[in-house]
Amino acid sequence: MLDFWDYLDRLVTESRIVIDRPRGSAHPRYPKLIYPLDYGYLDRTHAIDGGGVDVWLGSQAERILDAVALTVDLNKRDVEVKLLLGCNAAEKQVVLDFLNGASMRAEIVHRQAGLAWLESRRSVRRFLPQEVPRPLIEQILAAATWAPSAHNRQPWRFAVIAALQHKTRLAQALGEVFWHDLARDGLPEPEISAQVERSRQRIQQAPLVILLCLDRSVGDVYPDEKRQQAEYLMGVQSAALAGGYLLLAAHTVGLAGVWMCAPLFAPAAAQQALELPEAWEPQALILLGYPAQIPPTRPRQPIEEITRFWY
Repeated sequence: MLDFWDYLDRLVTESRIVIDRPRGSAHPRYPKLIYPLDYGYLDRTHAIDGGGVDVWLGSQAERILDAVALTVDLNKRDVEVKLLLGCNAAEKQVVLDFLNGASMRAEIVHRQAGLAWLESRRSVRRFLPQEVPRPLIEQILAAATWAPSAHNRQPWRFAVIAALQHKTRLAQALGEVFWHDLARDGLPEPEISAQVERSRQRIQQAPLVILLCLDRSVGDVYPDEKRQQAEYLMGVQSAALAGGYLLLAAHTVGLAGVWMCAPLFAPAAAQQALELPEAWEPQALILLGYPAQIPPTRPRQPIEEITRFWY
């Protein structure tokens, strides 16, 4: 796949970008369609519709080509590739929303350079104030369900929270437990207030909050405590794998997220705040949205320090 993207890069660098439909202008045949970004084509190139290769131009200074939009138009009865240059995650979603209308349907394909794609994921805590579309949420949840699980019981459960009132209720419930825990630790009140408030704001300001739970009703039952504890841990591992899949799926479609362990310290409070079934045991809180700021890379431990090989 590297050759494909390399060839597209050459096409862009060797061509002049012509913007004939600026941001805010109307479609020449459909005046109600307003272009959300600059739209044009690569000069002296050829696409299936007879014009140049289409280009969407985003706000980023570097016009990096890291995604293309594939479209199917039943009226024109054609399939096209549109290049996305310098588009951030939110702008890519805006383009996708624009293209998925009337007779056209579209998907965005992101550039993935092998395992480097995994290394590019970050834990993001600051998001743009933009709603995550429901179909996109369902897409990443569906991807999460393909995680492996013990006995194939699929014990993961997801409480998806977008409404501010429910995020506030959950944040307050977790915050009360957090406050008491920090007070018992002997921290001064101003520091307690600052930590609790920071946690509350992160939850409330995230466009999407997903409470990852383990359904304890689907595991096997053993007569001895040792095997029962192992069964429980297998369920926890299975749920955690689904959470990992979810974060990677979000990264694939241009979203960002962060894993919070707060529910482990206050499972009953989280469960009661959302009125969850008794068998749903909260395991983690995943905040998702379009990233407002990507943190820098943090170093990883060398393989030789964390691994033992037997050959």
